[in-house]
Amino acid sequence: MDIILISGKENRRLNLHVKLAVVILASLVFIALLLLFIYNLTLFTSHRVDKRKLERLNQENEIVRFEITRIEEEIANLSILIDSLEEYDKKLRTYASLNPIGDDLRSMGVGGSSQLHSAKGVSTDVYNDLASLSKTLDNLLSRSRLQKESFNNIVQYLDEKKFLREHTPSIIPVQGWFMSGFGYRIDPFTGQVKMHEGLDIAAPPGTPIIAPADGTVKFAGERRGFGLTLEIDHGYGYTTLYGHCQRIDVEEGNKVTRGDVIAHVGSTGKSTGPHLHYEVRVSQIPVNPIHYILTPSIID
Repeated sequence: MDIILISGKENRRLNLHVKLAVVILASLVFIALLLLFIYNLTLFTSHRVDKRKLERLNQENEIVRFEITRIEEEIANLSILIDSLEEYDKKLRTYASLNPIGDDLRSMGVGGSSQLHSAKGVSTDVYNDLASLSKTLDNLLSRSRLQKESFNNIVQYLDEKKFLREHTPSIIPVQGWFMSGFGYRIDPFTGQVKMHEGLDIAAPPGTPIIAPADGTVKFAGERRGFGLTLEIDHGYGYTTLYGHCQRIDVEEGNKVTRGDVIAHVGSTGKSTGPHLHYEVRVSQIPVNPIHYILTPSIID
C-alpha cells in the first residue's frame, strides 16, 4: 500500500509504502482501545450510580432504624399499660367474684412466625428488626383483645348483679308496727292454728305503701280474704303481695321502681283493723318477708 505526501511550499513528494496488514492491525488496535475506553467509562458511570443508590439506601435504612427505635419505645409503653390493665382486671374479677384469667391464657402466643411481604432493598438487620416488631405487635393485639373481652364480661356481670339487686325486695313497704310475723299462728277468725304466709304491719288508714324493688304489676284487684290486693312480679322468681289495701295507685302491666307509691293501707277483706298484709314469694314458695327488709346502708 502506497501513501503519497505532497508539500505545497517546496513542491516535494514523499512516497510511503505501508503494508495493508499493518494498517488493519493499527485499525484493530484503535478500535480495541476505543471499546476499552467506552467500557471503562460505562463501568465508572455504573459504579457512580450504584454508589448513589447505596448511599440513598443507607440513608433510608437509617431513617427506618430511627423509626424502629421510636416504635419500640411506644410498644414498651403500650406493654406496660396492658400489664397494668391486666392487674386491674384481676382486682375487678376478685371484687365481682369471677374466676381470674389464667396466666397461661394471658401469655398465649399468636402462633407461627411473622413474615414481612418483601425484604427487597432492606438490610438484614432492619428486616429482622421489623419482623420482631411485627411479632410483638401481634402478641400485644391478642392480649388487648383478650383484655377487652374480659372487661366486657365484668361489666355485663356487674350490670346483671345490679339489675338483680334492683329487682330483689329489700326495704319495708310501709312505715308502721309489726303485728304478726311469718309462721304458724292462731287464726283470729276461726281460732285454729294456721300458717301465716306473710307479715302484718299496722299503720293508719291511707298510709302510703311503696314498692320494695323494681318490677311489673301482676295483679291489682279484689282477692278473697285479702280484699283489695296488689301483686308485683320482680323477676328472678321474686313476687310480692300487698293485702287489705284501701286504694291501689297502679294497674296491671305497669312498671314500678323501688320507692314508688303503689297503694295505701286499708282494712278491706278479712281484717281486724287497718294494716298491710305483706308477702314475699320465691318461685311461688312463701318466705319470711323479714329476711327481705334490709337497712338503707346495706342496699345503697
